[in-house]
Formats: sequence, structure tokens, C-alpha cells
Amino acid sequence: MEHVFYPLAICAILVLAAWAFFRQRLQTQLARRECAEIEGEEKRMFHFLHGLGESLQIDSSPPNMHRYIVNGVAEVVDADGGILYLLDNPERPELVPVFQTDRAAPVIPLPPDLFELEGKRQKRRLRSFLQLTTIPRGNGLLGQALDSKETVHVKALLESPQFDGVPNPLQENLAVLLAPLVYGQKEVGVLAVVKNSGKPFSENDRDVFGSIAEQSSFALGSAIIHAEAHEKRRLEADLRQASEIQRILLPKKPPGLSDFQLASAFSAARMVSGDYFDYVPVDDRRFGVAIGDVCGKGIAASLIMAMCRSTLRNNAAGNLSPASVLHAVNRAIFPDIREDMFVSLLYLVLSRDSDEIQLARAGHEPPLVFRKAKGEVEIVEPPGMAAGIDDGEVFERSLVDYQLTLESGDLLLLYTDGVIEAMNFNEDEFGLDRLRGTLANSASRGAQAVVDAVSESVADFVGGASQSDDITLIAVEKR
Repeated sequence: MEHVFYPLAICAILVLAAWAFFRQRLQTQLARRECAEIEGEEKRMFHFLHGLGESLQIDSSPPNMHRYIVNGVAEVVDADGGILYLLDNPERPELVPVFQTDRAAPVIPLPPDLFELEGKRQKRRLRSFLQLTTIPRGNGLLGQALDSKETVHVKALLESPQFDGVPNPLQENLAVLLAPLVYGQKEVGVLAVVKNSGKPFSENDRDVFGSIAEQSSFALGSAIIHAEAHEKRRLEADLRQASEIQRILLPKKPPGLSDFQLASAFSAARMVSGDYFDYVPVDDRRFGVAIGDVCGKGIAASLIMAMCRSTLRNNAAGNLSPASVLHAVNRAIFPDIREDMFVSLLYLVLSRDSDEIQLARAGHEPPLVFRKAKGEVEIVEPPGMAAGIDDGEVFERSLVDYQLTLESGDLLLLYTDGVIEAMNFNEDEFGLDRLRGTLANSASRGAQAVVDAVSESVADFVGGASQSDDITLIAVEKR
């Protein structure tokens, strides 16, 4: 037995030694291969980061950065596809897909009708679905990545709770890496890459992916800030042009009327204004005077006011009824004005060799009249609702012509609400009483003196407080 045991023992030792030798050799080869793979991945990472810096210098536009980052990251970690989602609105945040690789990266649940298609039709439908589908901020794996503030590694996508274990061929055996993109304290979006069945993502892949995503966040943040700054400069240039055009549309000087002296002042709170005034020829003996204010500010308000100006001018020629002109303005703007906007307007017609003024008021601030004979200021309040609220019948019933008589030395003051609602640092309003007092004290010096006095009085009252609304004044003095 001993003679048999020793050869068997020697054989066993030789087998174990051979197994240990080949195992060690295999581990060495695997280690070398793994090291080579890691080294290759690191080289690709450094190449990507170098190119990312160059892209920022050459073309930092968001679309170019999106394309470079998604394609580059997928290549570095040897992924089969990638997709980038960005948050679009801080108030109602949704993750919007902005770029995906040629091979789709479906990291969200897919509609069942996709699985009924085949070949190119399925591929096109999948890409279209991923491109058009936005995801609420807190939903699914994308929301998990944002909430966790770290890289998420999902080895089998369909096993994630968000997919309810429903099988489908497009996401079967799909491994996913997701990383939140954060610039400073601001969430930018989520970057995701996928790998199909086969070799899964390694821990090194995860670490490299997380590092690249962090650097991409800075690049994307910088690109976004640069794009926003460029867009702001472009918008400011457009606003300056719009402001210049708007000022061109305002009358340069009042009409020369032997019976009336006119003066005006206009001050916009922003580059473009919702206030408006105009002098409009009616016929050889008559001139129209218009003043208006859109409820709102900015571009939208200025566009509505431009519509009002155009319609009023088109309907003023030969029309001796101010109410009829404003009826036409209301019919023109009502179909296009937003529900939260309206326009207050006041339009009057002055006639040579006449003390009578025809006037119509569409919800505008009631004009003030200084009566020279009494030395008092009256408020004139003809009826009429603002334009843009009703499509016609109620508006036209409410707004009719009103006749006002001015005697020599009397003065009519038209104004927008920016005058009486001007605030000082204590949030006190200038108010109607101060306006009436300023008119009474300055009316004897004429129309220009009234406009100057009111402008100065408002400026003195608000002090250094910023102007919150547009201010327009028109003084009409009867000679």
C-alpha cells in the first residue's frame, strides 16, 4: 500500500502545483489584460478631457457640447449608447432629452407599441420616443441619480423597481450608468450610458464615468452661462432696436393749432413701453389726440400698443366720432390679445374755431380739467370699459362720445396710471390729489409748464426709487 500511496501523492502534488502555476499565470494574464484595459480607458479619458477643453474654446455652443460629451463619454467607457437629459425650467423642472448617440440608450420605460414593430421602423420609433419624451424631475432612474448626487450603476435595467419587472426585448440585459450633472449648486441634468448583454460595466468604468460626468458638468455649466450671456446681449440689442422703433412711432412735436397749445412727455420704465400717445390728422379742420396704456410691460405690451396705433390711425381719417374709432380698435385687438391683458385708451378730437371737444374713454384714467375762471380742477369721467375685454357688443354699448367744452385759458391734462401710481421708498403713491395740486399751481403758465411741473413733481416725490411703470402726459391748453 505504501508503494501505491507515494506515486498517487506525488501525482496529486504535481497536479496541484500545475493547477497553481496555471492559475497564477492566468491571474497574471488577466491582471495584465485588466491593467491594459484600465490604462486604455484612462488614456481615452484624458483624451476626452483634453478635447472637452478645446471644444469650450472653439465652439462652446450647447448643441456642440452636448454632442461631444455624450459621444465622448460613451467611447471612453466602451458603452453601446448614451443620452443626455437637461433640466429646462426651475419652476416646473422636467428632464428634457437634448442629445442621444446613434445607438439608442433607452433608460426610461418604453411604450408597448414599440415591441410590436421590427427593424428600421422600430429603431426610428424608439429614437423618436426617446427624443420627444420629457421626464418629471423626481421620476425613475433619472430622478434617482439627481437625488442621490452620485453615480448610479444598474447591472440589469429591467430588474429596477421603476420597470416593474416587465420584460421587453429592447431593454433586456441592459446595464446602465447614470450620473447627475451639477454646476455649483445648480442641477443641470443627467448623463446616462448603456451597455447591451455581454461584458458589464466594471467598477473602474463607474469611477471613470463619474469623474467624466463631473468635468462635463463644469463644461456644460460654462457653455450654458456663455449661451445665456450671448442671448442676453442679443435680446438687449433687439430691445434697443425695438425701443428706437417705438420712439420713432411717437410724435416728434404737437400739431400747430391756432386754437390749442399742446405739450407732451413720455418716460418708459423699461426699454420698450406699453404706453402710447399720438396726434392724428382727421381732416383739414380737426386733429385727434390719443393716449393709451396696455396692462402689462415689455415686448408683448409694446406689440399690442403698436396694433392699437395702427388701427386707430387707419380709422381716424374723416371720422368725427372718437367712440367709433375706439370701437374699431377694440374689434381689431380682441382676437389677438391675451386673456390677462387689456388696453386703456382715451381719444379726443379737437376742432379749429371751436370750444367743443369730442372725447371717448375706454377705461383710461379720467382726464383733469383746470378751469381758469374758477381756478379749480375738475375730473372728467365719461363711461367706457377697457379695450380687449369684450368682443364688441358690451364694449360698444358702454363707450359713447362725450362732449367737453373748454374756454380760453382752460387746460386739459391726460395721463397714464404711471403718474399717480409712482412710488417713493416708503411705497407711498404720488396719487391723484398731488397731481391735481400740481396742475392747479402750474396751469396759468401754459401747457408746457404743466407737463414740466408734473414731471418734476413726480421725480421729486419718488426720489431715487426706480420707475416701476411707464409715464405719459399730454396737456391741451385752450387759447
